[in-house]
Amino acid sequence: MRRENNRVFLLAMWMMFFAVSAFGQDSGLLNRYRSRALEYNQDVKAAEKNIALSKEYEKSAKADYKPKLSAGANFDYTGNPIELSLDLPSSDNPVRFEGRHLKYGASVSLTQPLYTGGRIREGVKKAQAEGRFALNQAEMIKADISYEADLRYWNTVARGEIVDIACRFARSVEKLVKVVRERVEVQLVDRNDLLMAEVKLNDARYQLMQAENGYEVARMSLNSFVGEDFESVLPVDTLVVPIYSVGTLPGYMEQATGNRPELRMAQDKISIQESVRKLNQAQFLPQFYVGLDGSYSSPGYNFKADLDPNYAVYAKVSIPLFEWGKRRNEKRAGDYKVAIARDNYNKVKDAVSLEVQSAYYNYVQAVERVTLTENSLAKACENEEMALERYREGKISIDGVLDAQMFHQTAQMNFVQSRLTAQISYSNFVRVLGVDSVKE
Repeated sequence: MRRENNRVFLLAMWMMFFAVSAFGQDSGLLNRYRSRALEYNQDVKAAEKNIALSKEYEKSAKADYKPKLSAGANFDYTGNPIELSLDLPSSDNPVRFEGRHLKYGASVSLTQPLYTGGRIREGVKKAQAEGRFALNQAEMIKADISYEADLRYWNTVARGEIVDIACRFARSVEKLVKVVRERVEVQLVDRNDLLMAEVKLNDARYQLMQAENGYEVARMSLNSFVGEDFESVLPVDTLVVPIYSVGTLPGYMEQATGNRPELRMAQDKISIQESVRKLNQAQFLPQFYVGLDGSYSSPGYNFKADLDPNYAVYAKVSIPLFEWGKRRNEKRAGDYKVAIARDNYNKVKDAVSLEVQSAYYNYVQAVERVTLTENSLAKACENEEMALERYREGKISIDGVLDAQMFHQTAQMNFVQSRLTAQISYSNFVRVLGVDSVKE
């Protein structure tokens, strides 16, 4: 009868596992803690500030397209002003002109660039590429934080399961001690069996203490990561959700190529270096500006002491002619930087491909171990019940029962560990694909 009850319990557990895994691998609680971790994490906040910073730089670069307005003022005192003496044929006395000691006034200048060799345009492109780089970097950080949240969450759930396993193991050994004590009292077995069982009970209680300690550490680690007080007990799932199926790799590889932020960041670095190269070349191209200056200064007209207004409209062209090979050297240096950025892109692409292949392999192996350990658990559970019945009948020694209990506990631990590894492998696989989830 006891064996039948145990089989019913196992069947109910498997149906629950299947129902959970059939409808999804994620948990509502897990998604909640992911969001809280992303809101609390300082690296994410810094990445968001970096995005805002890049937007300001882009606005600053675009401002170079617009006219520049500046103002100035001056005050000069000249101890020996310029003098001019002219002899006129019609006059016996020369005519003298003398500058003034004081020169002062204010001016306003308006300057508009018309052609800068592409400097302004490439400055804007560079700022835009840096903005895209900041966005992709933020996505990468968020993916890493989500993965870390998954790891800590499922580890906490698994530690809770291990506590339950340790409790059940301790109760199982307590039941064995009771059976052995009854058999010792009626002198069916030697007292040595009772001592062995009691030692095993102490060991089971010690394992329970270790399991509880591991759970507390995992719980505090999760609390810290989501910004919760260490004393708080956050609600988590009672079981690590099992995963039983995996999709095919080719479709996943296509996802990784378009979704990995590291690849987009490497492409952004190429764009940045191309803009830097063109920016450096722009300084060797003609620069054309137009402007308007307005002033209100003294001396005024006819060297009068009063302030008088004035203005000037101008156009300015600057053409570099000879730089001792600097233009050629700057161009070559820019070409090298672009080539380095492209080599880095290929390196990142190869690393991503390897990472996806490795993550997929680990994911497949982890899922296979879930089924394997599940089958072993069913057999180990039945073996323990049979061993206890045979011990009651006097057909085996206490060692056989203790071994069966140990095998059952190990099978339970392996099943928890396999489900935990599968969930972590799944989260890592999702991370390397650059997506939120994958459909089997």
